[in-house]
Amino acid sequence: MAQTRRILSLTTGFFLLVFSGLSQPGRRYHTENKRAIKAYEKAMEWSVAAMGPGADRLALQLEVEGQIAKALEMDPNFAEAERVWGAMLMEKGEFKEAKAVYAKVLNAHGEVWIRDHFAWAEAARWSLDPATMQQAMESMVRIPGVLQGPDTARIDAVLADASFMKGALANPEEVNIQAMPYPISTPEDEYFPSVWQSGNGLVFTRRITDGLANTSNRKQGQEDLFVTIKQDGKWSVPASMRGLNTRSNEGAASLSGDGTSVILTVCRDADRSGSRNQMDPRDRHKGSCDLYGASLMANGVWERPQNLGAVNTSGWESQPCLSPDGSKLYFTRGSGKPGRRQHDLFSSQRQADGTWSSPRKMQGTINTAGKEMRPFIHPDGRHFYFATNGRAGMGGMDLFVSTLSEDGEWGTPVNLGWPINTPGEESGLVVSSDGKTAFFSREEGGQLDLFTFELPASVSASPTLAMEGLLRSENGTPLPSGRVSLLDPATGEVFAEGRVNVKGHYHVPVPMLRSFVVSAEAPGHLVLSERIEAGSSDWLEHDLVLRPLSPGAEVVLQNVFFDSGSAQLSPESQTELLQIANWLRSQPQMTLEIGGHTDDVGGESSNQQLSKERALSVRSTLIDLGASHEQLTAVGYGNSQPAQVGDSEEARRLNRRTTLTVKSLD
Repeated sequence: MAQTRRILSLTTGFFLLVFSGLSQPGRRYHTENKRAIKAYEKAMEWSVAAMGPGADRLALQLEVEGQIAKALEMDPNFAEAERVWGAMLMEKGEFKEAKAVYAKVLNAHGEVWIRDHFAWAEAARWSLDPATMQQAMESMVRIPGVLQGPDTARIDAVLADASFMKGALANPEEVNIQAMPYPISTPEDEYFPSVWQSGNGLVFTRRITDGLANTSNRKQGQEDLFVTIKQDGKWSVPASMRGLNTRSNEGAASLSGDGTSVILTVCRDADRSGSRNQMDPRDRHKGSCDLYGASLMANGVWERPQNLGAVNTSGWESQPCLSPDGSKLYFTRGSGKPGRRQHDLFSSQRQADGTWSSPRKMQGTINTAGKEMRPFIHPDGRHFYFATNGRAGMGGMDLFVSTLSEDGEWGTPVNLGWPINTPGEESGLVVSSDGKTAFFSREEGGQLDLFTFELPASVSASPTLAMEGLLRSENGTPLPSGRVSLLDPATGEVFAEGRVNVKGHYHVPVPMLRSFVVSAEAPGHLVLSERIEAGSSDWLEHDLVLRPLSPGAEVVLQNVFFDSGSAQLSPESQTELLQIANWLRSQPQMTLEIGGHTDDVGGESSNQQLSKERALSVRSTLIDLGASHEQLTAVGYGNSQPAQVGDSEEARRLNRRTTLTVKSLD
């Protein structure tokens, strides 16, 4: 397959050469040898024939190659034939030989084909020779009129790439890039990986070209989604994703952190009859490629994907990436005519009703005048990886990373360097939750395969874990309309939110070695807040249980603290009290009692007074934060209502508490 692909590409190249004027009848060649000219023109005729319907392209291309070799045998300095020979060597991957051919031709006839200076530079690029890249451009700019022409920007770009390559080769990254093993990597093309947050599951796109039964487009192949699971250090045989794959092309999928929802690309191309691949009219497919969403059903099969609506246009939307909490979507949009499309990265926000907002082009330094493709945001929420050809690099599409600054802006993208990036095409980088295990696709030997390596520390992300479980009512009913937030206990800032799916399951990425407050709320239930200390691990799988709103319903404020013997609230209490104040503003009809409770240490009278003062302190703070004073009363109970009987330190800790009790709902 790889050989066939290369021949097809080469034939297309010859077709373009013919119509660029190299074999126009009556034109003057850089040779007087008629036999050489005859062989050359015969080669050009056969290259055109190879483009015809039903042509044996491989056989004809071999004939083309033979005639070009014959022409050069008759006149080794036949510039036109040498030029084609250089293109053939490039297609074969013989870059050093091609570089030598272009150098010879251009040193002798550089004033004839200005554009071939770029071909010389490209041969030098693939030979990892930045000095010759620079030489090719410097020799080009000496030609009169070049710097006043349209090639100025391209010249500057090649020179920038040469400068970058020189530095990258001198300072290579210490990485061990390995191809994913069979049967993940096969003779077919595999690309666009999406990794589970755990790193033990991988979804990718495979282009199937042999034995096609579900597509009429055998030339281009059928794109389908596959999934593989890592168990005991070995990857399973990839399985087709049931419910997602159709007669259309599916690819570039992104799973939510909990693996229960997916955003995928569905493309429709006209088949040979001019009709469209079969899709339900309800899909309201807008462009050549649209983004669709689907959820995993209880039987392990994906539901029928639904068009994302406002995200899509009549253009080309593809290569989605869900944020770790599922609240934000990043993707590539191609606008303009095919072949001239501008590819940029966009983002969309999931709205309260589950739909997606109108997309916005990513701000700052991410997008360029070139192509930006295949975005990926790490679960840490601060490292954004993507591919672009709009910045100085090794060539083709290079992989970059941008880091979120403290003021919430994406920083200047950083090239991942050599040998991660090469003169070829690198794309689709994703990174597992450990912050360093990376997967991406690269073309080698004429085909796309998946590769893996560990990111260098300079461009790696922060390791993350995931907190997940069921958000449910006290009676066991799942609460799919609830919300789970993680807050910084020092500032009260929400640093992560978890989307609750239709089954009430939540999933929230959490930076490792960090203390935080988890807050949960749902309509018709008391708000819940718990503090999680760094270093503990029992919270990784943790159900959050909310009490239904009813008179007498009570919740303990787990993150309200006082100094010993004092009614002065500690600064760490502000985070929880701010959450409660915000919740109370959404419940204006409800009245609550704030109850202060102490342990049995000290006199009954003094405990009673201290508990009342603490309850009043909480009430005052909530009012200052926006709650209505009419909603709240404060009562001190001293040690008269212990939560746990006994005089152990654990019992006393549980008895020292502040409670919130519903008095009325009207």
